[in-house]
Amino acid sequence: MAEQVFLNDALVDANEAAVSALDSGLLYGAGLFETMRAGNGVVFRLDDHLDRLFAGAEALSVTIDQDRAYITDAIYRLLEANGLGDARLRLTATGGPMTPDPSRRHSTLLISATTLAPYPDEYYRKGVVVALSPYRQNPFDPTHGHKTTSYYSRLLALRKAHAVGAAEAVWFTVEGHLAEGCVSNVFLVRDGVVLTPPADTPVLPGVARKAVCYLAGEHGVRLEQRRLTIDDCLAAEEMFLTNVIMQVMPVRSLEKHAIGKDKPGPITQMLREKFLEYVDEQCRKRP
Repeated sequence: MAEQVFLNDALVDANEAAVSALDSGLLYGAGLFETMRAGNGVVFRLDDHLDRLFAGAEALSVTIDQDRAYITDAIYRLLEANGLGDARLRLTATGGPMTPDPSRRHSTLLISATTLAPYPDEYYRKGVVVALSPYRQNPFDPTHGHKTTSYYSRLLALRKAHAVGAAEAVWFTVEGHLAEGCVSNVFLVRDGVVLTPPADTPVLPGVARKAVCYLAGEHGVRLEQRRLTIDDCLAAEEMFLTNVIMQVMPVRSLEKHAIGKDKPGPITQMLREKFLEYVDEQCRKRP
């Protein structure tokens, strides 16, 4: 059977799925997306993803016609149709076609699901190299802190990082504060304390970020959200990245500057182990 996607109100073959040439997401990037992971046929922290999706839609005036229950049902219908247990999912929601009559505008909902392809084991054993993004994040940009489909600047910075052998690039704000990676949230460890930029930096309120903050508290690790700079990065004993696909990714160097002992540190390794256990626990049974 051909790969299926869920488009608006039905399962369709991926090769036959089509959106309007007037879609606002296509023309103006007026849309939001979520990247999710499923294990054992259960989406990890789906409620958190939907919370973020609808919060972004409200903040940016992106209409989503479907409600949470409808989207949840669509996701699980899609996983079943594609016969997937462990999967990477992408949900895209836009304001739909730009028509002169607002009463006839309908949002676009597209969900895809493919086999989950993990990052290489070597990344976790040795840690990854991270580059500095040549671009800066503007806290006054209304789209920052939301997962919008206007993502090209992030992809461009990531492409530049890959070109120099780095796995990710970290962004700073125009004021010089550490923000986030192109596709990840950033954590530092110093003197046994886990540090991460506060959400109002602004940074994307990552689902994996939220899970790590919870797990740190559950396992007696002090965690602080505070303004951080390049000096904090250079002084860090450990550094790691998070998103729901990479989970907890250790960083061994920031460009040519070694982080700590140039290998994954003990707190990073502990949090990674606890994160893996947490994903397994959360994905045992569908809510």
